[in-house]
Amino acid sequence: MAGTGFPPDTRLTYRIAETWLLVLLLAFGYATLLGLLVQWLAGWPWWLALFAPLVGGALVYAIEGGTVLPRRLPTADPDPVADQRLFAAVDRLCALAAMDRPKLKVIDVAWPNAIALRLPGRKPTIAVTRGLLDRSDDERLDAVLAHELAHIAHRDAAAMTVALALSTSLALAPMAVLAPVMALEVPLCRAARWCGRLWKPATEDDDFPMQPARPGVPVVLAAVVVPLLVLARTVAFLLLLGLGLVLLPPMLILALPAAGIIARLGRYRELAADRGAAELTGQPAALAAALTALEAGGPAIPAKDLRELRTMASMTIVALPKDAKDAGTDAFSRLLDRMMASHPPLAARLEPLAELSRELGR
Repeated sequence: MAGTGFPPDTRLTYRIAETWLLVLLLAFGYATLLGLLVQWLAGWPWWLALFAPLVGGALVYAIEGGTVLPRRLPTADPDPVADQRLFAAVDRLCALAAMDRPKLKVIDVAWPNAIALRLPGRKPTIAVTRGLLDRSDDERLDAVLAHELAHIAHRDAAAMTVALALSTSLALAPMAVLAPVMALEVPLCRAARWCGRLWKPATEDDDFPMQPARPGVPVVLAAVVVPLLVLARTVAFLLLLGLGLVLLPPMLILALPAAGIIARLGRYRELAADRGAAELTGQPAALAAALTALEAGGPAIPAKDLRELRTMASMTIVALPKDAKDAGTDAFSRLLDRMMASHPPLAARLEPLAELSRELGR
């Protein structure tokens, strides 16, 4: 943060270091468990798996364009003419903060939000939605952009980007083994529908539409093919169950503590970025108004867009709304939600901004 217009935050620096340590322990701990499993199954030396996090990190670094935004999100570079207001605001704030302009992206969706990301050694990226540009006045847009610049200046954007990418990839590592088996569901169900049976795959969603069951299938054909499909689906299910029992427990043991520590950093870094943005712009009330409006607009986010951005939800300026099916009402669910919340409650963010506004008004 030296050399920028954002004041240093020692507590945030400690929490970033804590998160880096956890990510390393997670990566190599998971690799060790997988190595021991491979040694037991195939006799290979377990320590070969220790290179997996390094190889995975190198692949992510080489393949991603520095933003790590979900590829299905409709993103584009801002237009120098149509989005001149965005460029002008970012340039003005970067001059105040003595920072270079980051790479800018526009997510072409109607709901308002923003996110800052960075891979080490790559230029940082700020992505804003088209809805934010269309619905925010100049003061609120400045406040949101200053908040995202604060994440870059505090270096927590890089910490969160890498921590999330690595922890998510490791947590989903069992899926690399389970996915080929799960993928059999779709062709088996399509074959069954061709034989007149109304099978529905467990993985069915917008990406795997099912055709109607074929009418008038010859009885002999159905009698021969359907039992084979039943046998294949049963074998796939048993194989999936067996692999899941072996692979999923280590994932949960390592992923849950990591998610808690990353969420702890996420909550504090949002408060630090709020404070930095308010001090840079001198307009804490504008940021408070922007956060309130963004929070109110969360439930309007389409379900498909939520699914595409869910992996980066802890890095958006306000939390994405939870799916109704994931919102538990019992005491344990509420406690788990508080522990794993990536953002502080809106009231906890507005109170410091109100206090800062009073201080600036004296």
